[in-house]
Amino acid sequence: MTTINMTLANDKPLAFHVKLQKLVLLAIASAALCAQLVSAQEVVLRLVDSDGEAVSGAVMELLSESAVASASTGMLEAQIDQLDKEFVPTVTTIVAGGSASFPNSDDILHHVYSFSQAKTFDTPLYGSDANSQYREMFDVPGVVEIGCNIHDWMLAYIYVGESDLMAISNDVGVASLANIPPGQYRLRVWHSRLDAPNNSVEIDIVIEAGRTEELDLTLELARDRRVRRAPSANRKRYR
Repeated sequence: MTTINMTLANDKPLAFHVKLQKLVLLAIASAALCAQLVSAQEVVLRLVDSDGEAVSGAVMELLSESAVASASTGMLEAQIDQLDKEFVPTVTTIVAGGSASFPNSDDILHHVYSFSQAKTFDTPLYGSDANSQYREMFDVPGVVEIGCNIHDWMLAYIYVGESDLMAISNDVGVASLANIPPGQYRLRVWHSRLDAPNNSVEIDIVIEAGRTEELDLTLELARDRRVRRAPSANRKRYR
């Protein structure tokens, strides 16, 4: 809040000072609006594969010296459900130091584990009655691949970011971030099937004040080698 101290001059009427005060407040409000407009930078990333098909489920992360381990991030908590014998969502983003819970919305038992370098953990078999018991912390940046020993086709990824400037590409292959401070950034793009070291590529970009940075990238994806889902006529069984 801005405080304005005004001294009434003896030779000016009160109405003049009231009008002047309103003009000053209007100027302050206009300056604040301009500052918001200047900071309204946006990054729009469009992703396709080598066949020109949209790539969904890719993570975009912006990195800079000022965008590391943000304490004000909204990505400190995540939830990965188990629904119809699948992890939902398939790709989740959290910032390093955050945590994720693994509720079970199915009427069968599930088991969650990871042998990833960024995080190793293993839960016992559990049903919906134990939903509040299983939460894991993720302190190390990287990608955590999770699975279920009972249902081999169940697979999901937790992308643990170095910053909170992350977005996941949608069904039409678009990921976007708004209100990005101007400056130089390293743009990292990750996908579980990206044919590159660590399944990621990086490019340097410059975000200018008041502008939208639009990027188009073509990703070389490897074949999907996930285990096919096993059919089951009885939902009460493990499979």
